[in-house]
Amino acid sequence: MDLLFDARHIRQSGIGTYIRTQLPYLEDAAARNGLSLAVLADPDSRPALRPSTDIIPACPSNAAMYSAAEQAAWRRALEQTRPRAVWLPHYPYPLARLLPGLRRTSLYVTVHDTIHLLPEAVSGQSRARRLYARAMLKADARHCRRIFTVSEATAATLKEIEPSARVLVTPIPVDEVWLSPADPALAPVRGRCLLYVGNTKRHKNLPLVIEVFSGLTGTVPHKLVIAGGGASLRTLDHRVRRLAEDNPDRVLVTGQLDFAALRALVASAELLIMPSLYEGAGLPPLEAMASRTAVLASDIPALRETCGDGAEYFNPHRPDELARLLRTYCADDAARAELAERGHAHVLARQQRTRATAAADAICADLGGATT
Repeated sequence: MDLLFDARHIRQSGIGTYIRTQLPYLEDAAARNGLSLAVLADPDSRPALRPSTDIIPACPSNAAMYSAAEQAAWRRALEQTRPRAVWLPHYPYPLARLLPGLRRTSLYVTVHDTIHLLPEAVSGQSRARRLYARAMLKADARHCRRIFTVSEATAATLKEIEPSARVLVTPIPVDEVWLSPADPALAPVRGRCLLYVGNTKRHKNLPLVIEVFSGLTGTVPHKLVIAGGGASLRTLDHRVRRLAEDNPDRVLVTGQLDFAALRALVASAELLIMPSLYEGAGLPPLEAMASRTAVLASDIPALRETCGDGAEYFNPHRPDELARLLRTYCADDAARAELAERGHAHVLARQQRTRATAAADAICADLGGATT
């Protein structure tokens, strides 16, 4: 086997989007270069693949990320396939590669962000977990043939950890489906709304949106819609639950939506708010821009890099800055339309210069395949 790709987390948000985006390009690159490809998958989430792509059932199945069970699943798959290379779409180092017979397997990982290295007040990670993350990232930096990152901001952090790390920045484009018109009838919310898409992890900074929105009662007539994060979203932060319960006519927490409903909701919202303290790249604002929805984003390096001049920015530690932008863009239809068009133009330009095949082509070149 030439290459083994881990697709076990295809149903998750974030990494799942990355896996779903990469798979067809990886299959194309493997076929074009005459390389054999196998995909590691859990039995209940097997992706639709070409007949030429082997599926390796994960054992144990449904192993949690960062767990000993995940390491066991990797070991079994590597011993079964004996691949020339393995590509893991997140950062833990596969300890099985230290075993005799597997040490020559070239290792590729994708590091989406380095949130686990940040202080607990931002990351929510204990000291033990932060030490684990640093150890794994150091192992990756020293032993990976290449590390793919989705932003220059993440690459810079990895270089600080290990200057010799072989890092290749491979931003991923927005799925083309976001550029096509959505069916407004599928949106779960009617009327004017502001939208937050994501979970309630600390670095997502959702309490800022809650604080600002609560203070604009009587000024901003919109509903606030909090989407994504699964059914547990309500219970992860008591402020979200209390805001929704105290304002049933103004606040809606949808939980996880199917893709068609989410796309319609993003397209129908007047503004998407991205208040994060830290991100690896940030796809929700790009998807909103592709849908011609105006974006307000926190002024942090990764979002500046991702959103460029297609968004308006605010200090994520300054509620007054977000409040000022909301008052402006909720009241001024022309300014909001101009911002939405600016964002759409940014996404179209970004699509032209972002190579979705960059990571797959780099691996194929390393394995000796013909490049295009």
